[in-house]
Amino acid sequence: MNEGRKEAPTAIPPEFARPLVDKITAAAVYPRWDLTPTEWFQIDALIKRSGVDMLAAVAVRAAAKKDVSHARYFLRAWLNLPPAAAPGTAPPAAGADVIPLDRGPRRGRAATAAAMFATAAGITPQEHHR
Repeated sequence: MNEGRKEAPTAIPPEFARPLVDKITAAAVYPRWDLTPTEWFQIDALIKRSGVDMLAAVAVRAAAKKDVSHARYFLRAWLNLPPAAAPGTAPPAAGADVIPLDRGPRRGRAATAAAMFATAAGITPQEHHR
């Protein structure tokens, strides 16, 4: 057992982490990578869950906001990421999250209120306009 003893960090990234380290380094972000075996295990699980591209993108954005000297800084943000999309999932079309506006003529508040009261009183629209 390892009770009471700290795990020794290792500065050499394991093979599974090389693509992640390379992408972050290629973006001109140079943190220290001396992580404990437990932290490397977490990174392995995160790569499998969210993917190298998502982890690297978050790390590069975080490093752009703050001078990051150690890769451990990224772990908290990475832990909160969603799983990667299933293969073949298409991104939503541009503007898919926009609700189109009604381009018809708009009634004012008084006309809207009058129509509401007429409906409540049982008056049909034809009777209301007499």
